[in-house]
Amino acid sequence: MVDSYPDARTVEGGEPSQDGISWLDVFLVLGQYKALLFGFPILVALVAVAVSFWLTPVYTARTTFISPPAASGNAMAASAFGGLGGGLGALAMGVAGGGTGEVWVTVLKSRSAKDELINTLGLEGHYKTTSRQDLYARLDGVVRIAIDKKTGLINIEADDPDPVFAAKLANAHYTVLRKLMTRLAVTEAQQRRQFFELQFDQAKTELANAEVAMKETQERTGVLELSSQAQGTLNAVARLRAEVAQREVQLSALRTFATAENQEVQRVQAEIAGLRSEIKKLEGGGQNKDKLATANLPAQGLAYVRALREVKYREAIFEMMAKQYELAKVDEAKEGGSVQQLDAALQPEQRSRPKRKQLLLSAALAAFLVALFVALVHGLGRRLLRSPENAHAVAAVKQAWRLSWWPKG
Repeated sequence: MVDSYPDARTVEGGEPSQDGISWLDVFLVLGQYKALLFGFPILVALVAVAVSFWLTPVYTARTTFISPPAASGNAMAASAFGGLGGGLGALAMGVAGGGTGEVWVTVLKSRSAKDELINTLGLEGHYKTTSRQDLYARLDGVVRIAIDKKTGLINIEADDPDPVFAAKLANAHYTVLRKLMTRLAVTEAQQRRQFFELQFDQAKTELANAEVAMKETQERTGVLELSSQAQGTLNAVARLRAEVAQREVQLSALRTFATAENQEVQRVQAEIAGLRSEIKKLEGGGQNKDKLATANLPAQGLAYVRALREVKYREAIFEMMAKQYELAKVDEAKEGGSVQQLDAALQPEQRSRPKRKQLLLSAALAAFLVALFVALVHGLGRRLLRSPENAHAVAAVKQAWRLSWWPKG
């Protein structure tokens, strides 16, 4: 309160009080302004209630996803890469694990996810706009996505005046996320599955092309088959070439974190050199009695051997990639990296806003505080200005603030 009130009430003994404005003065002013203190909040509360009935009701639908943490490596990962040698297997086992919930939240907030929602639900017609930027902003305003750090649960809330559409919008996030997960590799197992899926598709295409070339060669040369010994040699060469391809993949993976002096790198290089030497012997470059002496074949037979050898090689690569791809798919399913919907969004029965009780109380409280401030400032200020002791100061203030272009000396 203001000190040194000149009209303060006298204390016992008849001397003026030196405490300025007393509590009695405050209560006196509040009593004089009781109509403002009680009438203004009631009026504002009534207006707030009327506005709440005028505002469009909004309903909130909620859904919850479970996002298991990605495994840092397991026995299935070792088996999936075991055929490629210890180096790549160790690399797979060393991939760091961790929770992927934050990643999925980021995915759900991405432009790709919003585009899927817009196209799936026809949001352009629902929100009456064709501007993508406006639709993105509208989704940011009506959808809230958050993750519980302790449990890893992903919570999604969607607002809409239509309770049915609010539930539909919330549940659509799960459908969109599942769709995006088919083309995104986030966890270790998903990345491995995606890698082998691409390799498998490529091997299948190359095998089909090799078979077509083989058929064309047969039709052109008239050669239908080779001897059993030559067939066995071709199969052996194809298997060895597939082994070389495996070791080369392993060597490329090792070189991402190891130098040429690394013992594992040198071991794989030695294995590749040995396999190539065996291939050279079988194809006629050595003294192996089972060699395939293509140099002594006529031109037609040589073309057939080369076509058949390519088919056998592509078959070996195809079988290897098919096995690795199947193991990677099993590993992905076992890892449990997929998001699951714990609670589907249901049609909300009660509106989430406007909350009339909360709005009424907030408006009434704010109006009361404003009325209290006005009453104290106006009432007590008027009493101070009327005080004889402050008359001279009031006159000086008025003189200082009068309108003039230059203060008088």
